Parts: sequence; structure tokens; C-alpha cells
Amino acid sequence: MVIKQTMIRKTLRAAALGLCVLAAGAVSAAESGTSADVEATTKTLNDILVKTFRTPPDSISESQIAGLYQVMYGTQVVYLSSDGKYFISGDLLDVQTRENYSEVAQRSVRKKMMDDTDTTVVSFKAKDEKHVLRVFTDIDCGYCAKLHREMDDINAKGITVEYLAFPRAGVGSPSYDKIVSVWCADDQQNAMTMSKERKPIEAKKCENPVRQQYELGQAMGVNGTPALLTESGQLIPGYMPADRLAAMLDADKPKTVFNQ
Repeated sequence: MVIKQTMIRKTLRAAALGLCVLAAGAVSAAESGTSADVEATTKTLNDILVKTFRTPPDSISESQIAGLYQVMYGTQVVYLSSDGKYFISGDLLDVQTRENYSEVAQRSVRKKMMDDTDTTVVSFKAKDEKHVLRVFTDIDCGYCAKLHREMDDINAKGITVEYLAFPRAGVGSPSYDKIVSVWCADDQQNAMTMSKERKPIEAKKCENPVRQQYELGQAMGVNGTPALLTESGQLIPGYMPADRLAAMLDADKPKTVFNQ
């Protein structure tokens, strides 16, 4: 069951005290034996979370710290001690390597979300493609238009841009109708360019993925545009010039939860 990200953000902190109370009866089960029983501990923590949120998390797994478990609700990451007594909301960092393990976990989830989504993008393809960058965009977004004006430079650096719709004003808004018209146009690339230049295009309606992509963006944590999604699942808010985009993508590497 997918949980609305806004609800999770509002609930996680408030739930921390409740988790500690609910955990009191579960401590002995989680701590039984001399070695950690991961399966039993996971079930115990899952039961605590279900009592708190009325729905199970998407995943519970061991973190990089012994005795601390990583819990995922969509792209939201929190941590629970193996006995269920301690709840941590925040990023888990490796001081030596500077790795942000929470972000690594979020990247993995976003990448899977994107890989599992069957949708139609408006693509501006590079001739000598090195990278594919997904961009959540809004027709009425000034920095989205600025990014689009640099499309030739972006493509020249080997970056293919695949647009996903994210009308910030929501479903049914004028921005929503405008971007629907882009997806329904006979020439989507030209319609996108004209719209970014504030030039009128023919209003059209058809079967389209705009709502689906808007909800996908929300699930990934997008709250503004442009939002840049790399192939590894890294989500970068805001505009970035072509040179910086190329450098960022060259350094971007697919990562798993354990950075293997």
C-alpha cells in the first residue's frame, strides 16, 4: 500500500513517542537470544509500525549500524533500534567516506519507481547519448523555461532529456491543461518548445500520462520544478546550467542500499 508522502512527513515525528510506548511489550521478543534474529526482529518492528501508522512500511532492513534498522515508507527513511525503543528521524552518514546512506536508500527507491513506471515522456534526444536525464517540468515555471532554452547545449554534451509532467498547481489547473495539450499534440517536441516560449498552442485533450506522472513526482518527493532525476535515482531540485549538468551526471553512479 502506497502512503501519501505528505502524510508520512507530518506523522513520523508525532509517532515517535507512540512508538516508544508501543515498544515496551515487544522488547523481550526482539532481544531474545545471543544473536540477532533478523526475521523475528523485522516482524516485531513491523507490528509496532502497523499499530502506529495503521499500515505496514514498504520495507524494513538492517542498516549499516548494528542493532539499527532502516524503515522505508515510499522514499521516506527512518530508523528504529532492534528492540523498538528508539526512533531516529534523520540522515545516516558515514563520517569517513561521507556517504549518505539515507540518500542512497532513497535513490534506490526512486530508481525502482521510475523503472517500474510505464509512461510516455517528451524526449529531446542527444545525438551521441551519454546520459538520460528525466526532468519533472511545469509549463508555467520560469526556471523550466530557462533550462529548456539551453536544450541544444545540453544535447551537445550527450545528455538526452526526457520530460515528465508536474503541473505544480495540481490536477485540473490551467497549468495542468496546458501540459496535457503538449502531450496530446501531434508534434510534442515543438509544442513543448512553443509552450516554454509562452507561445500559444492548440488546446487538446486525449488519453495522457500527466496525472500519473504528477503523482509519481509527489511519491518521489518532488515539490517544485524543474526537478532533475538521474539514472541512479538522485533527485536534484532546481535549474542547473549545461556545464554543471554534464559534470554532475558524469559523477553520478548507480548505487544500492549498501553501496555495493
